[in-house]
Amino acid sequence: MTDTPKRPTKKTTSINLWKWLFLILLGLVLGTGVFLGTKLFIEPTPTTTSKTVARGDEPVFSVEMTKSQVNRIVDFYLKDYLKNNDQKYQLKLTDQAVLTGQFKFLGANIPFTLNFDPFVLENGDVQLKAKKLAIGALPVPVSTVLNFVGNDYNLPKWVTLSSKKETITIHLSQYKTDNGMSFRADHIDLDDDKIDFSAFIPD
Repeated sequence: MTDTPKRPTKKTTSINLWKWLFLILLGLVLGTGVFLGTKLFIEPTPTTTSKTVARGDEPVFSVEMTKSQVNRIVDFYLKDYLKNNDQKYQLKLTDQAVLTGQFKFLGANIPFTLNFDPFVLENGDVQLKAKKLAIGALPVPVSTVLNFVGNDYNLPKWVTLSSKKETITIHLSQYKTDNGMSFRADHIDLDDDKIDFSAFIPD
């Protein structure tokens, strides 16, 4: 359920609009994680660390979602994001986050399934830890295929990946919208079917 601070009635429409925009952003964030999951094969060149976004002490609103709701958002985002792309991917939240798709190797389309666990870091960032990669019907360690698949991709400054640690980190603490709004992950529990985020505006 959505938990919002008490505000004058005239601002209700504005807050509801921000909630809708936040759901779209959440789809973009998760969709970015999906896309980067297929690119977890090259250690990126180190870049200058972005500054943490300044934000107010209290969230404007909080959102609690279920896996089913997140799956619908991600499906909606990916259908639009990949509509002109021959390669299609799917992400489903079950007891883990499960990414399925295909990649090209020596001219052939190779199906894969990547399982990873999402974690909320102390500062509200989200880290995705790869657990298992299956190519075709064979379960293989993620590190086995890291040397075979690679593709140049311009990562957002607030998203980093590590092929050595087999992680993708979504630095929500470094991301903000054009008007200064920022976000924090509060809790991700796939077993309990709860995904909680908070939104902030600058002081």
